[in-house]
Amino acid sequence: MIKDKLKQLGFSSNEITVYLFLIDNGKSRAGKIIDLTGLHRNLVYTSLDSLLEKKLITKTISKGVAEFLCNNPESILDNIREQEESAKEVIAELNKKHTTQAGDIQIFEGVEGIKRARNKVLDFKPGSEFFVLGATSLTSQPEMESFWKRFHKEREQKKISQKILYEYSADPKVKEGLAWRNSLPLSKAKFLPFNINSPFWFDFIEDLLNIGLMSDNPITISVRDKKIVDGFKKYFNYFWEQQTITKTGLAAVEEAIYDQLNTLNPGEHYYVLGALGKDYPPGFHELYDKFHTERIKKGVITKMLCFQESYDNLKEKFSKCGDPEGKVSFLKKYINSTPIPMQINIYNNKVFFILYEKVPTVITFDNPIMAESFKNYFDNIWQQETYTLQGPQALQDIWMEAIDEKELRLIGARGFFVDYYPALFKKIEEKAKNTPGIIWRNIVDRGVQGHAITKYPWSRTKYNLSKIGNPNVVWLYGKKLVIANWADKKNPIFFVSENEHLVQSYNDYFEELWKQ
Repeated sequence: MIKDKLKQLGFSSNEITVYLFLIDNGKSRAGKIIDLTGLHRNLVYTSLDSLLEKKLITKTISKGVAEFLCNNPESILDNIREQEESAKEVIAELNKKHTTQAGDIQIFEGVEGIKRARNKVLDFKPGSEFFVLGATSLTSQPEMESFWKRFHKEREQKKISQKILYEYSADPKVKEGLAWRNSLPLSKAKFLPFNINSPFWFDFIEDLLNIGLMSDNPITISVRDKKIVDGFKKYFNYFWEQQTITKTGLAAVEEAIYDQLNTLNPGEHYYVLGALGKDYPPGFHELYDKFHTERIKKGVITKMLCFQESYDNLKEKFSKCGDPEGKVSFLKKYINSTPIPMQINIYNNKVFFILYEKVPTVITFDNPIMAESFKNYFDNIWQQETYTLQGPQALQDIWMEAIDEKELRLIGARGFFVDYYPALFKKIEEKAKNTPGIIWRNIVDRGVQGHAITKYPWSRTKYNLSKIGNPNVVWLYGKKLVIANWADKKNPIFFVSENEHLVQSYNDYFEELWKQ
């Protein structure tokens, strides 16, 4: 445990070994450390020099021989304080040179990502006002408590005020958290007038908006755009000051989507954030089949950012309902499905939320400011040409997309997915066998010759690459470029781009390699 903690504090593995040896054994010569730790003499001396530089140990000379002794462990804290002061000076210098552009987007993962995103609030000037909409039970988890105490202490010192709207909850811990925040200086907290157990939350200040997405591994999307934040601020104030009407049941969903359809004229749009295409509660498949058939016939256009897992199902649904070419049904992948899937529909000056629980819930807002805020956010995500995916399931989805496009071009594909995830690849293989006209062209080194990936009837392989151990694989299909990084075989990362010029440049590069 202590080794892990020291590693988090920036100690290298060798520094940890040497430092703990001195803690346990007291004043020691380098030779003794080398003999009893088993580390190479160069590694020991390098670690001793580093620990001396950090002022964590002391060097003395006895009878002409150097001896080393640990300083008080409190010196670790002194070292961190010095690093913090240096970091502040560096940040101040960098801020003079760096101008944040509107629309800048960052993505943070996990609980540590939430902390990093929230700490950005502390960089704003005194007197700023900070808002949180949809605070969840995550705020009451033990692993976050110490962080919140430190955060609020610094926020108060910097005189940044805050308003928080919690999702309503009967959980005593959540109520205790709300009461505690109301007891803090420059802090006010309320419950929202409904409980939807939303997988989203929003926090914002000045020109910074953070959108949190709850899952086993939470994701925080950070956007710098004052126009969007100003809209969300008005949206927040609407909730802060007013009650909201909520309806439940399948009939409420039908009423909401048909009010949308009947309001829009042919050629007009509505937008969906977090569209679900599978695992609906009972009755939804039939309702949406009927709705989309009528929508497509009328010529009302939809743009949907759907959950990753729902993409193929929604494409199939649109085709079944009369739009196989996607003329009025546009679809892009968004994020993985959240524990309680929720979608947000935006049209004209209205927004409504659908929560797909056992008894579905619909919340409708007839508010132009709120509609504009969500539309700005939707457009920001929709217009991104480059995004990141990770994990074996994401790669299976990429394979399936590539098969739909018939031709797949690969540079450096060594069959890692076939080797490491045979069960997932079996589904790909089955789809490929049943899809006429597909072709996979792969340019790779001769070390792959004879691998299963080269033996399919639809595989064409050229061995034009040298074996250089590159962990990246380039994929080209349709209008997409995917760069797959296999440095971590258990959790590969995929950089996806739909930039027309970038895709074309890689296609040209592939064809030149193929001719060799």
